[in-house]
Amino acid sequence: MITIMSDVVFDALNGAAKRSVSLEPEQLLFNQADDVSVVYLLQSGALDLVRNQENGDRVILRQIKGRSIIAEASLYSPRYHCDCVCVQGAQVRALPVRRVRTIFRENPDLAELWAAYLATELQAMRHRCELLTRNTVAERLTGWLNWNGALPPKGQWRHLAGELGVTPEALYREISKQGLR
Repeated sequence: MITIMSDVVFDALNGAAKRSVSLEPEQLLFNQADDVSVVYLLQSGALDLVRNQENGDRVILRQIKGRSIIAEASLYSPRYHCDCVCVQGAQVRALPVRRVRTIFRENPDLAELWAAYLATELQAMRHRCELLTRNTVAERLTGWLNWNGALPPKGQWRHLAGELGVTPEALYREISKQGLR
């Protein structure tokens, strides 16, 4: 049901978007503190929303894959609260914020679906925050598996380690210890 809601919202916004952007791995779509003037819609590829820490660490706030709305909370903010980095070659479309707000004002049913979508995103973010408070790699991995169902393909484990806030080596050891290979 959540996918259906987000698909309806995505399709409505995507149909109104006019400008397209192509991104290569490691290319930034936007930087933290950039002014928000457009809402971005991921058509294909993968992006990370990241925040760089003062000590040089990079925290992955969210990984975005496939068709998705990027940094949806920024629709209600004057500036982005994180960087958006391309992980896998991506195609993105852009829609002015004013146009998005007009679309929601003119279509209350769509606005309600948008609110439901934002609620599910908030729930997922709260779960992620809860995972990051867990003390051990085993606890974090178990919580992640309970929420997501299964490990991603082996080539994505390094990224999962970043999502869990652990080193890749610690994650690999835990995967092996739990017999998940």
